[in-house]
Amino acid sequence: MRSTFSTLFLALIMFAGMAFAQEGVSDEDVANANETVALAKAQKGKITHEGKKWYIGGTQVPPEAVVAALNSAPDAANEYDTGRMFYYPALILGGIGGAAVGFGVVSWIKGEDYGMPVTLGGVGVVGIALLLGYISGNYTDSAIEIYNKSLSAESALKVELVPTIQGGIALALAF
Repeated sequence: MRSTFSTLFLALIMFAGMAFAQEGVSDEDVANANETVALAKAQKGKITHEGKKWYIGGTQVPPEAVVAALNSAPDAANEYDTGRMFYYPALILGGIGGAAVGFGVVSWIKGEDYGMPVTLGGVGVVGIALLLGYISGNYTDSAIEIYNKSLSAESALKVELVPTIQGGIALALAF
């Protein structure tokens, strides 16, 4: 009987949460999101960035347009998703580690026995978060490289005329 009430209460909370989650989306937000995706699809060019500014083909675009462009190339989208897989745990671990450092320092100052171990543990967790963030950044850079390479029409087969030792010209095939 108790589990039935718990299940009904959980279902009620879930439905209430879903109802409130839908309230903040306006038609203007949907139009802006559609405009960003259309902008990314309309612009085909190399993705570059300078600091926090992103460019597609030399035109400054919001980060959402870069994500939409990366998702248009399957290999780049896969690499970007792998980077996101490391990014979100890094954010969570960074927050937990920062809280542990803060709590540990305060406890250490008060003279509690557990202050130093909690502080050092928090520093370790923050270090792991920084490592995961670095790995995530590498995957994102790799996704951008894959996207930029997918724009070029170069094939794997290259045919060139090269000089020979005897002073002639030879046909060179590169695979």
